[in-house]
Amino acid sequence: MNTVWINCCIAVLFLLLPEVGSGQGRRYAEMYAGECREALDFWELHKADFEVAAKKAGVSPRFLFAVVAPEVSQFGSLMNKAQTYTLKVLYAQNGKAYADFSIGMFQMKPSFVEQLEVCVGRDKTLLVEFSDVRLPADSRDTRVERIKRLDSLEWQMTYLTLFCRVVERRFSNTSFATEEDKLRFYASAYNRGFHLSEERLRQEGKPYFPAFARQKFRYADVALWFYRNVQ
Repeated sequence: MNTVWINCCIAVLFLLLPEVGSGQGRRYAEMYAGECREALDFWELHKADFEVAAKKAGVSPRFLFAVVAPEVSQFGSLMNKAQTYTLKVLYAQNGKAYADFSIGMFQMKPSFVEQLEVCVGRDKTLLVEFSDVRLPADSRDTRVERIKRLDSLEWQMTYLTLFCRVVERRFSNTSFATEEDKLRFYASAYNRGFHLSEERLRQEGKPYFPAFARQKFRYADVALWFYRNVQ
């Protein structure tokens, strides 16, 4: 009898988990209503681009958008210009140890792209499909080119596509209950680092998005809200 009761409780908790995330996402959307509206406008403007990229990424267009939508909603052009300039000065000269800021609509760091480049070099399939992603050995010219790419929406879309393929291959033995469960996992990998273990990525942890806001949310919960609210 006790075992049956425990199993029922676990089943109910499993069913409620998506609603918990949904609540976090709704609160974010209420607090950042204007920013979320702009992010959804960005989706409408670039929907065709996401559709093309999604075919290569192996996910649906709205899934692909939802992974980066929280970052799109927090994008600020002035801050982006300042951080891009800093990368051009410090990162280009000395590397990620001196500057590793997130830039572009999808807020990607040079170190993130460097990790993706390494993954391409180690995987024959990815090397064929994303051969143009790899850059020559580390040098100032290489770092300058990487910054130029990060400042391009087209290249950020390529990196996002590659990210999904890398996660798919790295966690090929991981099963997901639903596409929303998969999205939360990918969103966590994007925000926290795809180098982390499955166990670490599935742990909820403390909310810390947006990074400089007083009220913080879980990135995966915000991504889930966008996933449920795009057409």
